[in-house]
Formats: sequence, structure tokens, C-alpha cells
Amino acid sequence: MHTYLLDTVADMDDAFTMLLASVQLITVLSMMELLDFNRYVALFSATLGETARVLTTYAILFGVLIFSYTLFSMNVFSASMEEFHDLYSAISTLFSMTLGSTLYNDLIQVNLVLGRFFYITFMLIVFLVMTNLFVTLINSNYDFVKKQPLSEWFDNDLVEHLVNKFSVALRVKKKDGDKGLKNDKNEKVAAETENKEALAVSMVECKLDDLYFRVDSYYAG
Repeated sequence: MHTYLLDTVADMDDAFTMLLASVQLITVLSMMELLDFNRYVALFSATLGETARVLTTYAILFGVLIFSYTLFSMNVFSASMEEFHDLYSAISTLFSMTLGSTLYNDLIQVNLVLGRFFYITFMLIVFLVMTNLFVTLINSNYDFVKKQPLSEWFDNDLVEHLVNKFSVALRVKKKDGDKGLKNDKNEKVAAETENKEALAVSMVECKLDDLYFRVDSYYAG
């Protein structure tokens, strides 16, 4: 009778699930390139692109710090705390502490001196220094990108194409409306002109008739 180690299968399934989730995340984020015609999306993408080189060094330094604290926590607290009993749990716990989760009371119950040392130094170096350094790097590169011409960061040709298309459509409609208004105005002006001409002709005819009548009356008398 064969016995299979199901824990290995479960770990492989978890690894495959994380790999699949990572691929999906990268695929969805890569779709942001289709939105580069928007100046704000392009500014965000350009900021990340300019920060990529610096963030590589930052990620290495951050990884070294996390790994060192992971080894320290596993050696000191793994026997008494489930949060540090293996590598995966220890890393997850440290990231939770980075996001605000606190285990201070549990740490000092296991070891008063090393628990305080571990918690204080981790929160100072990783939570305060490294987090603020990350924000500073993003802000500095954002200011740099913002000072550059916009045409360098977003697809100006696509923007011009869309603007031209909308402009042409709006101008056609506007021209059609203007033509209709102009035709109405021309018709009104023509009608008023005809009425004035007809009135002037009738007045001239009346005056001529009156003149003929006076001339006839003068010769008849």
C-alpha cells in the first residue's frame, strides 16, 4: 500500500495558484499601456518607469532586511509562536507588521529583551524609514516627470487623432446649423428687400399718377 505525502501536493497547488495570480496581475497591469492617451495615466506610468531603476535597488535592500528579520524571528520565536514557525509564516507576519499589525505583547512574553529589540528595530527601520523612503522616491520622480514635456510621456498622436475626429464631427454639425441659420436669414432679408422694393414702386406709381392728374388738370383748365 502506497502512502502519498499530500502536504507536498498542497504546497505545489499553493505555489501554482500564486504563480497564476501573479501572471494575471501583471497581465492586467500591462493593459494600462492602452490608456496612455490619458495624460494622468501616462504621468503615472512614466513615474513608475522612471522609478523602476531606483526601486530595483530599494527592493533588494528591503528584501535583505525582511529576510534577516525573518531568520531572527524564526530562531527566537518559532518555538513559542505559530506566526514564526516556518519561513512562509514568518514573512507573512512581518509584512502584516509592516501594514500595521502588532504582536508586541506576544513577543515580549516569549523573550522580554529580544522581543523588544526585535519589535522596536523592525518598526523603526522597516516601517518608518523604508516606507518613507519609498514614498520619497516616488515623489521625487513624479516631480521630475511632471516637469518634462507631456509629449514625451503619452501618445500624443492618438490624442490628436481622437480630437480631430471629434472636431470634424462637431464642425460638420455646426456648419450645417450655420447654413440653416444663414439660409433663414437670407430668406428674411430677401423677403424684406422685395417688400421694400414693391412699396417703393407703388409709391412711385402713386406719385406719377398724381403728377399726371395735375398736369391734365392744368392743361384742361
